[in-house]
Amino acid sequence: MSATTTTQETISDAQQATIVLERSGSYYGYLGRDGEGFHHHVDKATNTIYVTESRAERFLPSDAGLYWFRIRGPITHEEHLERYDDRDIPQWIAYVDAVRGWMDRPLNLQTVLNEALTEVDLR
Repeated sequence: MSATTTTQETISDAQQATIVLERSGSYYGYLGRDGEGFHHHVDKATNTIYVTESRAERFLPSDAGLYWFRIRGPITHEEHLERYDDRDIPQWIAYVDAVRGWMDRPLNLQTVLNEALTEVDLR
C-alpha cells in the first residue's frame, strides 16, 4: 500500500468572486464610497460606471510599468454613460451626491487648488 499526501488550499470568497473589470491605471478611476457604503468605479475606456460592495484591488503585472486595478463582483449597478448625450462623470458624481451622498471621496487636485485660490482671494 502506498501513502498519499493531500494538500488543502484555502480560497477566500474575495478570490472566488467574479472579476468584473481589469484595467491599467490609465483607464481606471475611483469615484468614492457613497452614503450607503457602495464603491463607485469608472472604466474610462468604455465610459462605464460600476457600483460594487468593495474597492478595487491594485496590482503590478510583472511585464507592466503601470499599476492595474481589478474589480471583483457582485456589481450592484452598471451605468453605460456613452448611451446618453446628457450624462458624464461629473453628472454621475452630482447625482450620487443628491441621492445617496458621499461617505468618502478621493481628493481632486483641481478642487483643492480652486479652494486654496478662493481662500487667498478672500484675504
